[in-house]
Amino acid sequence: MYRRWLLVLFVFGLLVWLRWGKMLLSRLANAFRPGLPWRPFTFASLAAYGKWLRMKVRWKMEPLHGLFDTFPSREHIAWQLKTHGYFADDCDGLAYFSAQNVLPFCDDPAICYVVSVILDPFEVGLESSAHALCIFQSGGVWRVVSNDALNSGQWPSFEAALQDNDYCRGHSLLYAEIRDANLHYLQSWRPPV
Repeated sequence: MYRRWLLVLFVFGLLVWLRWGKMLLSRLANAFRPGLPWRPFTFASLAAYGKWLRMKVRWKMEPLHGLFDTFPSREHIAWQLKTHGYFADDCDGLAYFSAQNVLPFCDDPAICYVVSVILDPFEVGLESSAHALCIFQSGGVWRVVSNDALNSGQWPSFEAALQDNDYCRGHSLLYAEIRDANLHYLQSWRPPV
């Protein structure tokens, strides 16, 4: 019973942060970050993007041990790529970055999502309990990008991709917040009871 209430409070706190706090802090932080005009990249195939991705992104913890958690702007991403030759951010920035780059391969650009997931912290540890993925439909199947990796899996449905990707597979998925490629909130997902 005690564990259940802790999980409810944990999920509720992260839900409030993901839905409102993170977006407000992101707007504020991006107002002070350097930027350049964003220009979409062109890739011959999704596989070519997957190879390029591993060379051009780095996972980097956000300030204050990840507590200063924000989405970067496209302009700041472009500035990092031009200045450093790569883009560095944590999982949510990398998911947003991939959402921008996989759009040409999507069956419909409206079904390319930046998905924040919350896993049971009692199973995976507190630091691994929140993660962001890019989930999109391409060629009639659902694909997942997690950090710098285009998962090899291909799933028949969004829900299957959400629950069976390399990061979430085998863990209790408590909640997911789904945003489009422009970070507009679309809906929440909770596992069936």
